[in-house]
Amino acid sequence: MIGSLKLVLLLSLIYLCKASEEDVLELTDADFESVIAQHETALVMFYAPWCGHCKRLKPEYAVAAGILKSDDPPVALAKVDCTEGGKSTCEKFSVSGYPTLKIFRKGELSQEYNGPRESNGIVKYMRAQVGPSSKDLLTLDSFNDFLAKDEVVVVGFFEKETDLKGEFLKVADKMREEITFGHSSAKDVLEKAGYKNNVVLYRPKRLQNKFEDSSVEYKGEPSSLKAFIKANYHGLVGVRQKDNMRDFTDPLVVAYYDVDYIKNTKGTNYWRNRVLKVAKEVPDVTFAISDKDDFTPELNDYGIDFAKGDKPVH
Repeated sequence: MIGSLKLVLLLSLIYLCKASEEDVLELTDADFESVIAQHETALVMFYAPWCGHCKRLKPEYAVAAGILKSDDPPVALAKVDCTEGGKSTCEKFSVSGYPTLKIFRKGELSQEYNGPRESNGIVKYMRAQVGPSSKDLLTLDSFNDFLAKDEVVVVGFFEKETDLKGEFLKVADKMREEITFGHSSAKDVLEKAGYKNNVVLYRPKRLQNKFEDSSVEYKGEPSSLKAFIKANYHGLVGVRQKDNMRDFTDPLVVAYYDVDYIKNTKGTNYWRNRVLKVAKEVPDVTFAISDKDDFTPELNDYGIDFAKGDKPVH
């Protein structure tokens, strides 16, 4: 009886794996363009059968494909063998290593995929790609709710179609997994905000302080919008975490302490405000705060085995 049960479980597992494999579209030079064009959003893995990293990614990718195909709207996951039927396609998209993953929208290359390589992470990352990259704020209530988010948001105000609006929507597409974007052409929203053809970065209430403006208006050329967002996103003193470490460049000063914006916003900002005071006077240096428990290995590298007390170490 137990042996039969094991056999049934094994066969079920094989069936599920095979079913997941079938959820991944296998494309070649002959059908790549026509098939990809049928999908609003698609993730494509360019691979080589002999590649070890590809082999490890393959089952995770298949599981993610099985989950995302049932979403509304669905996200298609596809693969292209760069050693056989997909050689020309791989050359067209400058594939130089394996696996290479790229995101396509309506048949056009949108961006490189730089997200997780395990199934749950792939699903989460790709779900962030679905739907409009910028929320249309049609009413004052939706605008106010958007600004009340507990994160930095970037809002475009457009009375009519302009070059800035076109660039704003392109940047939103490219940065959608990093930044929350919204836009509005509603008359009452434009009147309240006082803008007609502008892009403004708003800081959440928990990060607002007396050392920098709570909102920053973009005043450059449309082509420089992305750089503006990156330069202002973290403010004078950013909250440095494991998933955004690359945003903080040298020369860098980090204050490590109990950073907790969920349970202790007041205490967290008590020390951040002191770092802000210094950062305001030293514009050529990057400043940040990090939770000491999250960065224990980093502190150990600096010869600090244990950060005692409530005061920051740096």
